[in-house]
Amino acid sequence: MTIHRSLLLLLAVVVTACGSSDEKVPGGGTDVPSAGLVGDAGSVDAGISDAGTSDAGPGDNLAGLTRIATAEYQLFYLVDGRVLGIGSNRAGQLGVGHSNPYNQVPPKDIALPADLRFKDVAGGGFQSLALDTRGRVWTFGQNLYGQRGDGTTVDRPNTTAEGNNGIPYLVTQDATGAVFDDVVAVRSALVFNMALKADGSVWVWGMSGTAIGNTLGIAGDGDTTARNITRPTRVPLPSGTRITRFTTNDSAIFAIDDTGKVWAWGGAGSAETLGTGKFSEYAKPNPLPIPARVKEVAAGGSRWAVALDETGALWGWGMQGTFLGLGNPAGEWYPVATPRKLSFPEFGSRKVIHVAASGHATHVILDDGTLWGWGDSAMGEVGNGVMLDFATYHTPYQWDWSNYQKMVFRPVQIAPGVTFKALHDTAQSFYGYATATDGTVYSWGRNKTGVLGNGVLPTGDVANRPDSWNVATATAVPAHELTIAIPTPSK
Repeated sequence: MTIHRSLLLLLAVVVTACGSSDEKVPGGGTDVPSAGLVGDAGSVDAGISDAGTSDAGPGDNLAGLTRIATAEYQLFYLVDGRVLGIGSNRAGQLGVGHSNPYNQVPPKDIALPADLRFKDVAGGGFQSLALDTRGRVWTFGQNLYGQRGDGTTVDRPNTTAEGNNGIPYLVTQDATGAVFDDVVAVRSALVFNMALKADGSVWVWGMSGTAIGNTLGIAGDGDTTARNITRPTRVPLPSGTRITRFTTNDSAIFAIDDTGKVWAWGGAGSAETLGTGKFSEYAKPNPLPIPARVKEVAAGGSRWAVALDETGALWGWGMQGTFLGLGNPAGEWYPVATPRKLSFPEFGSRKVIHVAASGHATHVILDDGTLWGWGDSAMGEVGNGVMLDFATYHTPYQWDWSNYQKMVFRPVQIAPGVTFKALHDTAQSFYGYATATDGTVYSWGRNKTGVLGNGVLPTGDVANRPDSWNVATATAVPAHELTIAIPTPSK
């Protein structure tokens, strides 16, 4: 509480501004890292939950905050049914009513009807979506591959003209022409979106192809043809299968059914990451061979994934087992094609109660409320104070840092002395959020577009010092209560 209040007072004395930045797409392209997107878990029972517990409750100093939805360049806070956005609008993915590129700090209400209340929100690469309390989905941002769900691939960035990407669109019908509603949770990947309905069915729309990454097979219907899915399409799961939670990384989908079984499909370019062991059957949902009932799945980037079973044990698989604490501590490709039970003596006798993953790191909360993390921390993604120092690094700088340059191979405790209850990392983000038991929000990692909620508004040429906005240590932040911006050029 003291740290949180002190930070607010510090920010309050700074001259405020809300100018634009140079965070633009050269030539109108997409500056997309090779690592992952989206990794939180949607729930059919409580569609606003993260991989952790709900964010705040009565008596918390941030009461009313029910979800923190991290994305690569944008982030959303769901507060008392309102959706607040912070970060980049380079493709209209903030939903502020236009698609002109700029960085928004502090957070502001997105341009949704004032009389509506929302229960979920998600962001991916350059598209986002929100779910209202009537079970209807609204999309905004890039539509190059049908992410808008309006039956077209008409994309209108960098404009305020009518029909631009930044105007939220109500998805009115699915691919069959039926009304699209009764949705309980939404998630977004690099170039496609997902919805979970109350009946346990999963729906997808966006790119199924290789234009960016390899998303072939996301429809789960066996079709490996490259195509744009421009309206929500139901994934054909085996009869009687009812999905209760789901998540996604860059290119694949993971879902947990009501028996605790995990299903995976899509992502043809990264067979091991599915964890099914059936490399040629990526275009249809297949179960993972985990001999225990699974509670949560966290997909880390496009390289690895972790599942938490009901006993508190972790299971991991993927293309690069180094991110699972396996193989060479210096970093290497160590493929693990099917789930392997992980052992972390660092946890002692404590059980894991929550797990989440970002583009480069994994985090867990143990049953004593301690927060632990491991992975590649080149941009401070682990949160333990480790990151690259670009003041001594060569130019030109690269956003896609090489693997293992700051590898934290085994779990280390994050923010010692603080007890935590919720995690908010997603596979498309290169930063993390966690909520303490008193409701205080902590963030860390890459802050290129101001998404950490600490008041920093990145300005100027990002090529000067791309790490100068990053925060390598988990730090208490005002988050959705932030009311000012501190224009901060790169060093």
